[in-house]
Amino acid sequence: MTNWKERKRHIRKSFDYDPLITIPMMEGADVSLAMMQGRIRNEFDRQGCSSVTIIDQYFLPTDIDFIINTFASLQGRKIRIITKLADAQDSVQKQRNELIFKKAIAEIEQKKIFSEFNVYKTNVPMHDRYFISDDLTEKSPCFSLGTSINMLFKHYTCLLKVENNSFKRQIKRFVEVCIQNGCEIRGQING
Repeated sequence: MTNWKERKRHIRKSFDYDPLITIPMMEGADVSLAMMQGRIRNEFDRQGCSSVTIIDQYFLPTDIDFIINTFASLQGRKIRIITKLADAQDSVQKQRNELIFKKAIAEIEQKKIFSEFNVYKTNVPMHDRYFISDDLTEKSPCFSLGTSINMLFKHYTCLLKVENNSFKRQIKRFVEVCIQNGCEIRGQING
């Protein structure tokens, strides 16, 4: 194979081709952030996932738009975010980020974009990032992200589909530990 177009044709002919299993930066100009968000959205919508958890220690208030554009397609979907606010350089920045989260949560609730939108700040040591359906079935989607959402599909990075149900259950247990060892950031309209 002499060029990437030939390689893509060959990959698509393979029996296990999945458009989500890709490194977008290697696909050239025809793959965009919007296209990748659409692929993720389609996977969660196709399975009828009514509740999704996002785990990203560096999740920022600016990443909320990514979540809305990716997951607001299914009416009544619940979103739960687990983060450490680990980007903040000091306590003042963490407080500023929490305030921004509070205002964003209030706006999402007011506009009824999701039936629930919960952000949990945890102290549990973490590194890996995930999108996981809380509707844990054999085919429920779970993705391991090669980077934080704010860098997803901007550099050479990966999105890996997790199919092992035992591993999915471990991630769900991890989510519960994070929630138990943290606190929910609640929406705030004024302030």
